[in-house]
Amino acid sequence: MGRYGALELADLDPVGPGTPSGRYLRLFWQPVMRLKDLPPGRAKPLEILDEKFTIYRGDGGVPHLVPYRCPHRGTPLSLGWVEDDALRCRYHGWKFDHTGQCVEQPNEDRPFCHRIAMKSYPTREYAGFIFAYLGEGEPPPFVRYPDLDRPGVLIADPVEVLPCTFWNRFDNDHGHRHWVHRATALRRNRPDVLVLHHEAAEETPYGWRGVRMLKGDGPDVETSMGEIVKGGRDRAESLMGLAKYTHWFMPNARMLFQRTRARGFEGRELWDTKVVWTVPVNDTSHAAFDVTHTPLEGDEAVAYEKSRTEQQEAEAETRWDLAEKVLAGEMTLEDLPDDIGGYTSFTIEDYCTQVGQGSVRGRGREILAKGDEGPVFQRHLWLREVNAMTEGRPLTDWTLPAETFTTQTNL
Repeated sequence: MGRYGALELADLDPVGPGTPSGRYLRLFWQPVMRLKDLPPGRAKPLEILDEKFTIYRGDGGVPHLVPYRCPHRGTPLSLGWVEDDALRCRYHGWKFDHTGQCVEQPNEDRPFCHRIAMKSYPTREYAGFIFAYLGEGEPPPFVRYPDLDRPGVLIADPVEVLPCTFWNRFDNDHGHRHWVHRATALRRNRPDVLVLHHEAAEETPYGWRGVRMLKGDGPDVETSMGEIVKGGRDRAESLMGLAKYTHWFMPNARMLFQRTRARGFEGRELWDTKVVWTVPVNDTSHAAFDVTHTPLEGDEAVAYEKSRTEQQEAEAETRWDLAEKVLAGEMTLEDLPDDIGGYTSFTIEDYCTQVGQGSVRGRGREILAKGDEGPVFQRHLWLREVNAMTEGRPLTDWTLPAETFTTQTNL
């Protein structure tokens, strides 16, 4: 039995239409593709939430989402081409406008276009991504994040697709940092990553907030290497900085803060605000849509964006090859090349632990401890809400504050 009803955590792995998790996630707007990965006038196939779609941008740049197959003979519509704001099927030339209505049947002497219409899905552009509403009925109001809307540099990273369930990323709590990212921390002289701590969780109007707290009650603070941080607790608190807080927005987004790792800007007291949406691709893989805000303007902002974008794009193609070699035992995380950027090495380390876990049901019985408070809290919130949905009880109306989190927390 689940804590709030009949469902258990393993029941939340499936995400297709009609499944508990699939139904719940479809109540919200979800990112489905990075905007720059879909040029105007192009159509592409898309799999998200265990469904296949065709996504395209009209010649004017507006994104549209329609079913994967043409209703005529089932050919993938992504094989066709865009004409103005419409999409023409390559098999027999049937043309559909952005609402899904058929408007041309070139091979038919007596066209019956008015009787042929397929579904189309609402879309929005925000923070460098294309969002879609895949549920039934009218979509809910679109949620904007004040921390992303303030002046600064906003960069949508290459989308990460990992061959494991979305729960593996949800469970990636702060307690892993000083162990999973040990190799990168040592290579880049980042003692703040190695400080031992635990995470407390508290429910909020938007989901829950994780608060990192240093491990131990004394004046000295130990790192995962057994060393004592010079300056004791005050020094360790200072090193933690903005990273003390993580904000989780139900159902599947989180905001965290980290010192920038962009080449040429490392070593400064410059903090990125990162929002990550974790969206299942299907039952066995998920996509992470990361966008980062950095408080720089003018010439410095231009230089920063160039450095970070070049670094991210250049290393995106090779990172998973290296991660798979680590999982196969052909190399270790300590063997990663020194010239790999901090963003990429952190990502490879996360890939190895998350993908290595396997599915919730497949990994067997877990032995949870006090240090797992964050993941346990997340699981309980989801079980509470999804059980309520399946049993027809009211759901929590999650709301974001109107001001930025950095203002609220004086960070």
